[in-house]
Amino acid sequence: MKAIRIVIAALVIGFIGCKKPTEDIKIVVDTDIIKHTALIRVTDAQTGAQAPANAVITILGNEAANIYEVSGKKDIKLTQGMVTIGLHPNVVPTAANPISITAEITAPNYTAQRKVITFTLAQPQQVVDIGISRVGNTQPPIVVPPPPVYQDVSLNFTGRCPNRPDVEVRPSVYISFRKSGTTNPFQHLGYMEKGNITTKLLALNETYDFQIVFGGEAYQVSQKIEQSSYNLSIDMPAACNF
Repeated sequence: MKAIRIVIAALVIGFIGCKKPTEDIKIVVDTDIIKHTALIRVTDAQTGAQAPANAVITILGNEAANIYEVSGKKDIKLTQGMVTIGLHPNVVPTAANPISITAEITAPNYTAQRKVITFTLAQPQQVVDIGISRVGNTQPPIVVPPPPVYQDVSLNFTGRCPNRPDVEVRPSVYISFRKSGTTNPFQHLGYMEKGNITTKLLALNETYDFQIVFGGEAYQVSQKIEQSSYNLSIDMPAACNF
């Protein structure tokens, strides 16, 4: 199956004098093409660490052919234990007919794990956690407590194409975070809509690493939180292949 092409919109910023007609045109890449998505996070069930680098995800079921990685690719793989999948834009669940697939996770020395993921009309985004256990490990899964809650902080992310200053990306993706300088696993921050997200999970005077996984690549940016809103830029070359 062919990949889904990302929506591209050319926005005219304005013409001045006798400049070239293309000089003031900004190309905006909108990643909001796949509407019903699921962020899959795979971890070691007993430690909470991200899945091993050689873990493999396979999508099974009658609707597997309609499942894509969020960038529009059919190549679905885990990156740092995460991947976002979704339904082809022409395939839409209804209230009467939700759409289900099965995600299977395999890794050397781990017991294979399967989980059913259901896409519904009422829930366009969801987070699916899958824990895998080492062969022979019978300990119960670790329980990760929810992060503490603080005051609202608004973040506005703009994706950059490193070799195209005339292009910017408006990412509609899931975003993770952790305190900078730590090796803690990334935690789920939320879903950003066209680059915008407001969250209560960031503490004042702390510095955080923010991460998105898109097109099989992980992209990060860091910021110290000292005010209630920030505009941040993040390189996203996987969104620039058009």
